[in-house]
Amino acid sequence: MMNLSTEQLKEIEEMAFRLIAPSLIAINIGVNEMEFVDEIKIADSPARIAFYRGYLKQEIMLRDSIIKAAANGSNPAQIELIRYFKDLKQHLNYE
Repeated sequence: MMNLSTEQLKEIEEMAFRLIAPSLIAINIGVNEMEFVDEIKIADSPARIAFYRGYLKQEIMLRDSIIKAAANGSNPAQIELIRYFKDLKQHLNYE
């Protein structure tokens, strides 16, 4: 596993929140691109956790906006919300 500093991990999270591609994150924090991309595929690696923490914060904000828009009657948002429900049901193995 890569030995990343606390500052690098924070930067990874912040850039992932802004939906920056992993290879560009690697360049910005000064590590090998291919090694970093491989690192975020390793379960429980600090880089993966930081990356997905940022990414998921952004996804949560987006989904909150879609849920609010759907509740306010937006048909496209309602369609997207139905898609999220179907996706979640597949992960839960419910029909």
